[in-house]
Amino acid sequence: MLSRQFGLRAILLVGIFYSGYSVYLYVNHKIAPDAPSASHDAILKSRWSSPKPDERIVIVDVDERSLAMLAPEYGRWPWPRSVLAEGMQKIADAGSKAILFNVLLSDPDKYNPDADAVMEVVSAMVQGAAFPLIRLNPDNDTKSKLTVGELLARTKDNVVNSEKTVAVILPMFEAMLDRVGVANQSPDRDGAIRRYPVFWKDNVLVMPSIATRTVAIAGFPDNDLPEKITLNWRNKRGAYQRISFSDLLALSEGDPKLNRLKGSIVVLGVSAPGLGQTKGTAVKSVEDDNEILATALDDILNQTYLRTLPAWLVLIVEFVSIWALVWLACGNTLSPFLTRAFIGVQSGAASITMLSASYTNYLVDLTGCMGFGFGVYAAIKMVQSLDNGWSRAKPGLRRAASPQGRGTILVLGYLDSDVVRVQAQELQKLLEKRLGLEAVFRVDDLFAGDNPIRPICQDFSCQICFVPEDRLLAILSELRDLSFYEKLDLRETTLASEWHPENEDFRAELTPYLLRQCADLLEAGAALSPGLPA
Repeated sequence: MLSRQFGLRAILLVGIFYSGYSVYLYVNHKIAPDAPSASHDAILKSRWSSPKPDERIVIVDVDERSLAMLAPEYGRWPWPRSVLAEGMQKIADAGSKAILFNVLLSDPDKYNPDADAVMEVVSAMVQGAAFPLIRLNPDNDTKSKLTVGELLARTKDNVVNSEKTVAVILPMFEAMLDRVGVANQSPDRDGAIRRYPVFWKDNVLVMPSIATRTVAIAGFPDNDLPEKITLNWRNKRGAYQRISFSDLLALSEGDPKLNRLKGSIVVLGVSAPGLGQTKGTAVKSVEDDNEILATALDDILNQTYLRTLPAWLVLIVEFVSIWALVWLACGNTLSPFLTRAFIGVQSGAASITMLSASYTNYLVDLTGCMGFGFGVYAAIKMVQSLDNGWSRAKPGLRRAASPQGRGTILVLGYLDSDVVRVQAQELQKLLEKRLGLEAVFRVDDLFAGDNPIRPICQDFSCQICFVPEDRLLAILSELRDLSFYEKLDLRETTLASEWHPENEDFRAELTPYLLRQCADLLEAGAALSPGLPA
């Protein structure tokens, strides 16, 4: 009964609640724009396709195989720097466009000064290599003696005459300093890597990242990239080409296998267990640093980074989905299409999300819209379910006082094929408004189960009401004013049993009237339909 009285208000309150929650999420995004989306990882893991890894990007990997193969000659890691220098020189000689040297050499090797000298020379000769710089916690800036101006002068970036000190770890070799890039990445609050800083920017330091520096060295423009990009992982169409560092050293000059490096951008790094850095990403719980850098290079080089919907547009889409469902539920003319509209919108939103993530560089994440829509729809269906239980006098859902006094029972039957659902709702609302909720119920499921006559019998519906004697003429007059009155079969009766839909005697006495009316309407309908026996 409460559902019948306050159902629409309950639906409106649900719409207001979800609208308020979507505003909360919008404000939270504005306060913490880098907070990870709950659906981001699930979409990328389950999408149908992804960009293909650029064949120009190759990872030369100091892996477990390299450690085992080179251990007899160079011993345990770390090897003499001359070994890495030899590998870098071989990559350059093979015709690579650029090398991202993902190994920080910040201190001298006391036991191999000659190897350090070799690395110094090779670093100066191989101008197509970028080297890492580590930005330390800004809390350490006050302990540093290096000013921002001095740092940028040594790295040959746009010099800012700033006397602020900055805490960084630089390569020890002077020849590397004019090609360094910030190697720090930007994990989200859960520690996973989803975004990459194209340009490192904090309150003190602004510098290109090592991936951006590498692309610039390769001769490709930055194309007005944003400061930070969302990485578009190559998790569905293979991985980047990898060459074990030991295999590279074993190749002789002129070996056809070196052709893989011609025109390439190479990430030279360490992935051996216990030595290489590993991080969680949006698509893997553990990923080695070289693969992350290769993905960043690919996205910067080919502009394939993920674009996402602006927060304000997400808010608008969520508002539209919430209030479109509320409107469909509350409106008389469109409510029959609620379920179909909900299924269509949900399916469309899911398809748009998956198609955009799989085949474009745009992640149109409509899962929030789908979630809000599902919540509103569930509330609507719950209210409608209670409403239908009351309207149909379902046992257990219609406990209310019976009308008192003498009166007449009106049985208004019709065929659903003649009286559309909106008209039936109009009739029910008229009766409830004039007689009260307790005095009206409908029967629209008189026949059920699988039997050969069900398709015909289920076309019958009727509405039954108790009308006090002093109001009968007025009710009959209002019924005659309905535009579809001629399609109604109106019958009056009085019963010996007291009006109460849950009373067994009442039901037993009323049932023959309904069956007789159903038979008459179906017989009349058959007589009017060509080809059907009367």
